[in-house]
Amino acid sequence: MFLTPERWTQEMIRRGIDLKEVPNPLAPGPDSKPTAEDLAGLGFSRERLERLQIALFDPHRFPFRYEHHDTLTAAEAFTRREGNCLSFTNLFVSMGRSLGLPVTTALVKRALASEKEGDLVIVNNHVVAALQDGTEWLYFDFDQRTTERPTLIQPLDDLWITALYLNNRGADELRAGRTEVALHLFDYATRLAPRFPATWGNVGVAKHRLGDIQGAFDAYSEALKISADDPTILGNLASLYRSIGKEQEAREVLRTVKIGNATPNVLIVRGDLELATGRTSKAIRLYKRARHLAPELADPWVALARAELTRSRPERARSNLLRALKLEPNNADALELLRQLDQKPAPAKPH
Repeated sequence: MFLTPERWTQEMIRRGIDLKEVPNPLAPGPDSKPTAEDLAGLGFSRERLERLQIALFDPHRFPFRYEHHDTLTAAEAFTRREGNCLSFTNLFVSMGRSLGLPVTTALVKRALASEKEGDLVIVNNHVVAALQDGTEWLYFDFDQRTTERPTLIQPLDDLWITALYLNNRGADELRAGRTEVALHLFDYATRLAPRFPATWGNVGVAKHRLGDIQGAFDAYSEALKISADDPTILGNLASLYRSIGKEQEAREVLRTVKIGNATPNVLIVRGDLELATGRTSKAIRLYKRARHLAPELADPWVALARAELTRSRPERARSNLLRALKLEPNNADALELLRQLDQKPAPAKPH
């Protein structure tokens, strides 16, 4: 599970990874060890890590700016004092190991494990730092956006940690429109953690974007071999079928999605398909479920606005769009729909 820097380098080379492109996400930053010793103090492992986490959250002791979409290595996060929850976790694990503590990273399940981009869902899995204390796993969460308790902890070895870092970096590139760069990073991630379904799913998203339909099908097939009922993968597979005009196949795939396990974004994708096939009431129920699961997301409100427009209810649509923009003022879909509504001529008044 724990690799020395030398062993990590050997494993990267053995898997064909260009070390100029992939830094070790757990390599310590300059002066990080004395900083960790100062913040953690003395005591048992659990006590030291708890003190370290508290100190890292204290802006007076360790000023750190949380950036949702900025995936950094431990060294970069230490130097820049910023990053997302994965960057923060990498930093904590690296600092904990510098104290001689066997802390690692664990993959956990959360409702908000993905982001909707158009009709596709990009997977950004959440991770925590973890320490085995006897038969119990202790975890240290660095996601400051939610109080939801994570479940299904899966401790990761250092190759998985690197793959997760590459997966998130790839998602950043995909979001920025640099699809080929994203696919390159996802490919590296699959070499390091071939049993990681989320990365195979993101390979499918990238290949779909690049027009490689068969490549996308192959990637989703690899993902489903590992996690046959993954709602995000199934949702993207349905979108792939729909993009080539196979609506029936898309509906059949979505019927296999267990609604109780679906993320809000997958519920929106499924609702979009129902809306496209004229099942507006069913789509609205799915959108409302997504809104219930993620009241802080703008996307369910935008989806509800689209549904109201299909029912010729522009004022209800406008109300939903305004709610979406209150949550996310720069939401492009909401702004575009609102612009279209504002351009439509008002209905003629009866004489």
